[in-house]
Amino acid sequence: MTPGGKDAPTVDVPGMSVPHYASDGVATKHVFTAFMIQTQVFFGVVEAGSSRGDPDPTGAPCRRCKRSVTFPKRSLVGMRPRSQGGRVVGSLLRLRPAGAAVLFLALVLGMVTQTSSAGAAGGLTASAPGVTPKTITVGVITEESGSGASGAYGIPAAFKARVDLQNAEGGVDGRKIDVVVEDDQSQSSDNQTAAAAEVAKGVFAINDNSASAYGAATYLQTQGIPVVGGGYDAFEWTTASYTNMFSTAYGVFSGSTQPRYVVDPTPLKKAHATNFAVLGYSISPSSSGAAANEAVSLKQAGFKVGYLDTSLPFGTVNVTATALQMKAAGVDSMVAEIDGNTELALITAGEQAGIKWKYVVLATGYGSQWLTNPTAVADSQKLYFGVLQTPVELHTPATIQEQAAFKKYAGFTGVPDFGWTEGWESAGLMIEGLQVAGKNPTRQSFITNLRKVTSWNDNGLLSVPINFEHTTTPGKKLCSWTTQLIGHNFVPTSTTPVCTNLVPGT
Repeated sequence: MTPGGKDAPTVDVPGMSVPHYASDGVATKHVFTAFMIQTQVFFGVVEAGSSRGDPDPTGAPCRRCKRSVTFPKRSLVGMRPRSQGGRVVGSLLRLRPAGAAVLFLALVLGMVTQTSSAGAAGGLTASAPGVTPKTITVGVITEESGSGASGAYGIPAAFKARVDLQNAEGGVDGRKIDVVVEDDQSQSSDNQTAAAAEVAKGVFAINDNSASAYGAATYLQTQGIPVVGGGYDAFEWTTASYTNMFSTAYGVFSGSTQPRYVVDPTPLKKAHATNFAVLGYSISPSSSGAAANEAVSLKQAGFKVGYLDTSLPFGTVNVTATALQMKAAGVDSMVAEIDGNTELALITAGEQAGIKWKYVVLATGYGSQWLTNPTAVADSQKLYFGVLQTPVELHTPATIQEQAAFKKYAGFTGVPDFGWTEGWESAGLMIEGLQVAGKNPTRQSFITNLRKVTSWNDNGLLSVPINFEHTTTPGKKLCSWTTQLIGHNFVPTSTTPVCTNLVPGT
C-alpha cells in the first residue's frame, strides 16, 4: 500500500540516517534532518540526499528558490582599524639635547606600554575583519523565531557556553571570542539578510546553523567568509566550490547516485521485526525521497514493507486513518523520516489500532523535552532514539565537560537535544578553525588550514572523525549512537558507536 507515495523522489539512498531538507514555514523542520545525516546505523540504513529538479546554485529545492538579491561588496562598516601602536600626535617642542633624549625615552616607553596593553606586545595584530589584538568576533545565524525556532532554541545558548568555556581558558592565542547572533526567522531569504548584517558588523567567521543556511551560501562564499554549521540543510556543504563551508557531520550529497552503506539486519531480526511501515513528508523532497529509499533498503535486507506513505503533511498529528491503514497492512515495525510530534502520534494511534510494535527507531526525541512529556514517555517505552553525539549517559570526559559548561554558563542541567548539541559542536568546530588559522588569522588562513584537518571528532563527541580534505565524497564508514528509553532514562545500546561500511561504487 503506497498512498501518496507513487510520485515520491526515488534517490538511491536507504535508511534513517538520511538528510531532510525541510521548507520555509515548517515547524521543527531541521531537528530530524541532522540526526538523519549522522546517525541511525543502529537501524542499519544510510545517509543520503535527494535529487531535485531545477535547483538553485546551492542545491535547494526550486520551490524555495527566490528572486536574486544583490549585495554590495564586502562592507567595512563595523570593521576595526589596525592598531596604531600608541602613536603620539601633537606639536613638537624645542628641547635641549638632554631633554629631548628624556622625552624620546618617555615616548618610547609610553608607546611600549600602550602597545602591550593592547596585546600587540605579543605580536597580536588586527589581521582581518573582526580581529583585534584582544578579540575575535564571530557570528551565529539560527532560527530564533518562525517555524524552526522550537528545534533551534538551544543553539545560541550552547554556542555561547562553549565560547565562554574557551574564553575562561584564555581564548584563542590570547584573544577572547565575542559572539553576535542574528535571527533568520526560519526563512532562506532572511538567512541571507542575517548574513549580510553580520558581515556589515565585521564578524570574522559565521556559524550558520539553520535549515535555511543555503539561503546565504553563495553570498558568504563570494565574500570569502568561513562558515561552520550542521550541514543538514542542502548540498553546499559537500559541493567542491564551497571551500569556505565546514559541517560538524558529513553533509548531504546531491546527484542521482547517493552513498549506500551495508545494512545490518541483526538488530531488526533480534526484535522479530518482519513488516515495516515507512513514512515521509510530502512537503520535503528529502523526506519523501528518503522514505522511498528506505523501503528499497529494507526489501533488499529481506524485510517486507507493507505500508509506504510519503504524503504526510508536515508536523501532522491527525494520523488515525494512517494508523488504521498500517494495521490493515499487518505492519509491526516503523521507520519514519518525520518529526517528534508526528512520530509520537503514529506510535500512539498505532497502539490504539491494535499494532504491537516490535521495532521502532525515532529520528528525534532524545533530550530533556521528551522526558518531561508523560504521554511521550509512556508511549515510547523500549523504543529507540538516535543521538547526534556521544550520549551523556556514558559520562565520558567530553560529555562531562559539555554538561558542566552548560550548567555553569547557560544554567542548563538536562540531556542535550538537537539544538544544544548543534550549538556546542559548531562552537567546537569554530574554535578548531580559529586555533589552526594562525596567531594573526585571516579568513583565508582559517579556510586553508581547517581544510587540512583530517581527523576532527570534537574531543570524542562525534561518532566518526571528519576528514575535511574529503568532504565532497562520502565517508568510508557511517557510525552512530542509539539509545533505548527505559522508564525515564535513555539507555545507550552500546558503549561504542555502531558502524557500517560504504557499499563500493556508491
